[in-house]
Order: sequence, then C-alpha cells, then structure tokens
Amino acid sequence: MRVAVEESDTLRELLFRYLRAMTVQTAYTALSNAVDTVKQRLARWILMACDRAREDEMPLTHDFIADMLSVRRPSITNALHELEGWRWISSERGFLTVLDRAGLEEFASRTYGQAEAEYKRLLGPMRLADEEVPPASGLI
Repeated sequence: MRVAVEESDTLRELLFRYLRAMTVQTAYTALSNAVDTVKQRLARWILMACDRAREDEMPLTHDFIADMLSVRRPSITNALHELEGWRWISSERGFLTVLDRAGLEEFASRTYGQAEAEYKRLLGPMRLADEEVPPASGLI
C-alpha cells in the first residue's frame, strides 16, 4: 500500500480526502456524544446508517443499535418508540424503516449534516439516489 500511495498522486489525493472526511465525521460524533440526548444520537445514527446502506429500510436489532451507541438496550427501545410516535420511523422486530427523513434530520440537529456535506464535497455523494453518478467517480 505504501508503494502504491508513493507512486500514485491520484491514490494519495483520494486517501487524504477520505482522511479529512473521516476526521470531520469523528469530530461530529464526539460532539453528538457530548451534547445530544439518546434520541438525537439515535436519529443521527439512523440517518448515517441509511446513508451508508443506501436504503431507507434496514435489518437492525435494538441490541445492535445499543452497541453502536454504547447505551443500554432499554434506552434504545424507548427512543425508537418516541421516533415512531412522531412518525419519523417504523420499527418492527429486526427491521427499521425511515418514513420521514426530513423530520429525523431536523431532530438530529447540528450534529448531522455538516460532516455529510464535507464527505460529499471531498468524495462525492454517499447515496446513489442523491446523484446519478457513483460516489468518488472520476477520482481514480
């Protein structure tokens, strides 16, 4: 890998762009963990999972989400019920569907959006539905 990076300006530039995007994402995750409620962190995490899965319906369990957010499972169950009550998501055993992405984005507040915009600026869109071209097209 080191040789490939040294020999390819394009690969080196792409890796630096990726590193920048991940650094920004990590900073916003730390901010979210410090200032957001479990419900807001959950909304943010669901949005991020949808971005990466490129789907609004995903196979997810309460246990898995609790592990990802480092909280107790009952906290996730309660938060999911509230997000469902606001009709932003639908959650069935082992499956979660986003019904109102705009509502989730607004609720997730300041910790969702800026890192995703930086990722898109540096590497291209995460979701094919957002653009007709695949992510990072033309960079390699």
